[in-house]
Amino acid sequence: MAVTVQLKDIVDALEMQFDEHLSYLDLDSGKVETVSKDLSNEAEESDDEEPDLPDWQMPEWEIAKRIVSTDRFKRLPTKYDVHEWEIMRDFADSLESEKIGQELLNAIHGAGAFRYFKDTVRRRGIESKWFEFRDEALREIAREWCEEEGIAWE
Repeated sequence: MAVTVQLKDIVDALEMQFDEHLSYLDLDSGKVETVSKDLSNEAEESDDEEPDLPDWQMPEWEIAKRIVSTDRFKRLPTKYDVHEWEIMRDFADSLESEKIGQELLNAIHGAGAFRYFKDTVRRRGIESKWFEFRDEALREIAREWCEEEGIAWE
């Protein structure tokens, strides 16, 4: 029987993405697992030899080994699939105030665009609107991913 996943768990993983980590959905348990790229690569190259890791990292190593040795894990969209810049642009376009929208569009160009955008959102007092918009965009990405992968969600 196929597992039903919690959409919130996928959204949480999409929100907390880092360059050096990958997140996967365990199709048997419905749980999202995150492992470092380094351990994932080491697990792929491992010849059943246990690496010299601290005790606190051993549970992650066991997950990394299961990910590379079974087909029960499905990789979640990465931060490159999420396109946060596009979400910021869509948010700016969605605002009733053309002036604030244009200010945000100007903020997302050039060096430091993400920081400048967030500073502008804070200065304009629209943080809650931004977070609601971003959360809904991430939920939509998670829903679409689940549907594309044939994964039931709630």
